[in-house]
Amino acid sequence: MRIKNYKILLSIVIQILLTSLAFSSYAQLIISNPVNNQIFQRDANGLANIAITAYAHFHYSRIDARLIPDQNNNHSGKAFSFTSDQIDQGFLYTSLQAETGWYRLEITGYGDMGIIDTASVARVGIGEVFLVAGNSNAMGLIDLGAKDASDQVISFNALNKTLNSDNITVAPDEPMQAPAYTPIRAKNNIFPSGETSWYWGELGDMISRKMNTPVLFLNSAWAAANSENYRDGAQGKDAFNIYVGKYWPNRQPYTNIVNTIRYFNSSLGLRAVLWSHGENDAQLNFTEENYFNNIKTLIENSRRDSGYPAPWIIARNSVSYSLPNPPAAVKNAQIRLASIQNFNTFAGPNLDTVQIPRPAQGHFENIAGGQQGLTLAATAWNRILTDSLFKTVIPLQPKFAIHTGLVPSKLFPGATFTLPYNITELANTNNTVQVELLDETGKFVRLVGTGNANLANVQIPADIPDSHYKIRLSTINPILTGSISGSFLIGKSYSKIEFINTISARKTDNSIIISWHVAANRSLTKMTLQKTIDGEMYADLASFNVTNNQDHSRIYSFSDNAVTNESIYYRVKEEGVNGEISYSTILAVLKEGAPPNYVVFPNPVTTNQFFIRPDNSDTAIQCSIFDTRGREHPLIISDIEIIGLLLLRPVYSLPTGNYILKIVSKSGVSTQNVVFR
Repeated sequence: MRIKNYKILLSIVIQILLTSLAFSSYAQLIISNPVNNQIFQRDANGLANIAITAYAHFHYSRIDARLIPDQNNNHSGKAFSFTSDQIDQGFLYTSLQAETGWYRLEITGYGDMGIIDTASVARVGIGEVFLVAGNSNAMGLIDLGAKDASDQVISFNALNKTLNSDNITVAPDEPMQAPAYTPIRAKNNIFPSGETSWYWGELGDMISRKMNTPVLFLNSAWAAANSENYRDGAQGKDAFNIYVGKYWPNRQPYTNIVNTIRYFNSSLGLRAVLWSHGENDAQLNFTEENYFNNIKTLIENSRRDSGYPAPWIIARNSVSYSLPNPPAAVKNAQIRLASIQNFNTFAGPNLDTVQIPRPAQGHFENIAGGQQGLTLAATAWNRILTDSLFKTVIPLQPKFAIHTGLVPSKLFPGATFTLPYNITELANTNNTVQVELLDETGKFVRLVGTGNANLANVQIPADIPDSHYKIRLSTINPILTGSISGSFLIGKSYSKIEFINTISARKTDNSIIISWHVAANRSLTKMTLQKTIDGEMYADLASFNVTNNQDHSRIYSFSDNAVTNESIYYRVKEEGVNGEISYSTILAVLKEGAPPNYVVFPNPVTTNQFFIRPDNSDTAIQCSIFDTRGREHPLIISDIEIIGLLLLRPVYSLPTGNYILKIVSKSGVSTQNVVFR
């Protein structure tokens, strides 16, 4: 609930008009994993598994998944039909193996009476995934000639770092946020700390053209970091920034490497860490043994702490504007690191031959009308990243996948519930998961539970702010991230958990099919679907004994054949083991010719509350009410009490008379008279 003039976010689930056209504006099929533009690391045979998690909010008779190759992908498509148990639960999960290239993922549900619904992810790729690490000449700087990449080269356009008032870069040591992948553009960031496309976008295009493969980059490089800084972080100490005279907190820059592997590469896979570093150490006169031991410690400890034996490809990189010739100490150490027997390290390019002398700002640069240093650096990497090298660099690939089940729709601070999940059969069945609470943008909030044996126990913190949240599950040792749940609302005004995730309606020729999708609820014993036309007196339509709903989600449905041309309101009465009664959110099914958007009904108002039907595409509106003297009266606005309608209720009962309602929406400002009786 919100008080007057509070900008509200609408969570409109469905609106149904009783017309001859059957339609539902609420998506009945939701794909949570993979996300658009996501790329999975291929193996030596060009194969990878795509983990699929989806929810079906309608009870279909059959649900199929298909991977459809794009026009430039000559490999065959893949298909799969979900089991009847998954369809009954509305919780869909599988993994499909595919070859190198881009695919469109489609999931189609087939219901009775010709009902067909489809959800899709436009682009999912099998290709090459790289993690960049090093210093500022790997991180990238703005306005030095970075270029756009094609849509074959992908990154997450975000940063997890900030520059504080002491001129120290700060990044947290916590579970990383959920990604949104897009093609790399010149001024994009490359998560978690890469600034601009640098030369990585160009390199991605070179690899893509040469190997006919999608490419994804992550970038954990860190400005001003020398080998001693990385060693200190790897040994559990905060590193000292000698240029600023202060410590980087949270064991950075080491932590960003480890957490990127944990929270991204664990589920995407990884061909290799591309290590581009050394100029700082050369300028500081580090000895060969210093550099060798520091970076060897970094590699060893990052593998131990992340839980993944990532391959590293190590460039020779030591010259700078002040040192135009390669210092032997750093160069020799890098050569030694790349040639340690059975250490899973490989020789990268010789970047000390690129753009000599370096520009005065000390970094590679694509100079307008001059030397294209970034392009030359990309070309140097491209020369060594060959098919023959990839045959010896065995990439990381996820050994299993975690599929997160259906969550309740509404919770109160301090609430507890059980969340089912599935880990694919290749996993160790003893894997314990941790429950990560994310905000609506996908950023980590807190750890809120653990689980094993496909059930997680979730405890919502008592001091959590009212808002929308999501859940991500991750295995603990090693950390491997799973799919992300749908959004749910936490509010202090709630006293009970709303286990019904969605309730929706759809029109057929002579009936309305009401469906509701219930999250796992161990106390639920019985449900009754109820209906009203006058909005006050509800009649029972049908009762349902709970079937296998204690540890699993479940879809229930009913076909209402007694349909007239009137507005109808449905709700579900829920009964618990101790006799407690609760009711679902009300579902409004509006009659043909019902009031248009933003028109008050009923009008006159007889119960001190009234409704408007908002525009589905409007994400925020403001409402306020005034009497004929121009005095404003506090107004409660709720978008969660009746699905499809916005409820407005004066905080204090208004005397009989005429009032003016003011609505500010995306289409402008409007007013209308409201009569209270």
